[in-house]
Amino acid sequence: MGERNSRGDEEPGRIAAAIRLRLSRVSDPEQRARALGGLLATHEPETIAGVLARILEAADRRVEGADLLVTAMTSPGLRLAWDPRLALQVMACARRDGRFDVAGIFLDLPPLDARLEAPAPPLPRAIAKAPLGVRRTLARRSDIGLIERLLGDPDPGVVANLLNNPRLTEVEVVRMAARSPVREEVLSAIARHPRWGSRRRVRVTLAHNPGTPTGIALGLLHLLLDQELEAVSRDGRLSRVVTSRASTLRAERR
Repeated sequence: MGERNSRGDEEPGRIAAAIRLRLSRVSDPEQRARALGGLLATHEPETIAGVLARILEAADRRVEGADLLVTAMTSPGLRLAWDPRLALQVMACARRDGRFDVAGIFLDLPPLDARLEAPAPPLPRAIAKAPLGVRRTLARRSDIGLIERLLGDPDPGVVANLLNNPRLTEVEVVRMAARSPVREEVLSAIARHPRWGSRRRVRVTLAHNPGTPTGIALGLLHLLLDQELEAVSRDGRLSRVVTSRASTLRAERR
């Protein structure tokens, strides 16, 4: 990683606004996440934590483009340009400043080394027998029954084909987002998808799914309306981390 900027007088709000303007021209979600990580990596951890907090605040105010950056914040691509210790340092700074919403986003980002990831749950027997190429082809078909049976597929190409299937509608995606139990990778892919991740019903459904990774759920809270936050705060299926943050955020908006 290159030497970080040591100027301590930079205003996180100004940096966040400049980043939001610059990345508004990046259309691909993963490229946006990597670009955000690269831009942040030039600053000190305390400044990074402050910039991320300002991004969340901009999303709360419905500032244009802030929702895209919130999605980028919850992507593992954010850390590709970071020193391995930087995420922990940013988390520590956020916690010290009482920004548990920022700190929480780093709670469960998957490790960059795939060897450290937990093993995937087994596929349904009928699907597991099918070769990878066949499963990817099936994911492009309009048969909802096939789509539902492929939700647990560990291959990113299969999941991508499902979400990019032109016959898929918001109704089916909401059903996918509501499934429980379901692989975290499926819910993460839905949340980060450029078409489906921006749909309000999809976001609300993901926020209510106890299987949604905590970091993604905390980011989604900043994209919900007040009444939606209230509903999340009362959802007994969710972790206290998510419900308490929803309640706090709702109170802060009053």
